[in-house]
Amino acid sequence: MIEVKTSTDLDVIVDILTAAFLEDDPVVRWLIPPGTPERERHLRGFLRAWVRFMLDHEGTAIVTSDHGGVIVWEPYERKTPIPPADEEAFLADISASTGPAEKRCLQLIELLDTHYPDDLPPHGHVALAAVRPDRGMEVRTTLTDELVRLSLSLDLGGYCEASSERNALLWERLGMKRRGEPIRLPESDVALIPMFIPPPGYQG
Repeated sequence: MIEVKTSTDLDVIVDILTAAFLEDDPVVRWLIPPGTPERERHLRGFLRAWVRFMLDHEGTAIVTSDHGGVIVWEPYERKTPIPPADEEAFLADISASTGPAEKRCLQLIELLDTHYPDDLPPHGHVALAAVRPDRGMEVRTTLTDELVRLSLSLDLGGYCEASSERNALLWERLGMKRRGEPIRLPESDVALIPMFIPPPGYQG
């Protein structure tokens, strides 16, 4: 039986994310185009910097017991504001670890920040969600069941930016709806699709 647990093991988390995103994810293909020297190393550097920043600032990673899937989410409102020095260190960490992909990695973070809605009811931001390509539906179902459980227990809605039309359809099956305009990535036809589901019983 596949179970879930919270984890702070960056190696495990980054391994899962890299395996899931490296080949087929359109945003990652824009971020670090195929053929880029040491492409996987630069993707790992970006993901490690991003996940570490979230976990250091009240984010949570949920990993399946078989290390087949992971969700990294962060609260819409942190108990402690992020110091500007920590944000600067985060961006510097990206710059130091992404080589020729530095510019686009920083652009992606800026786009996510500038397009984040400021009028949503209480929710968790599902920043990263991934299942290894060699794993089946059981892993995906285990993760989504845990998201639903958290939503109910914490009385939170959910917000994410789907990285493809296929992923948007998967989120729609959980009850999420598209919100606003897609977030277009520069010099490409790739876009992130904002998705949202309100807290249980929310009337607004």
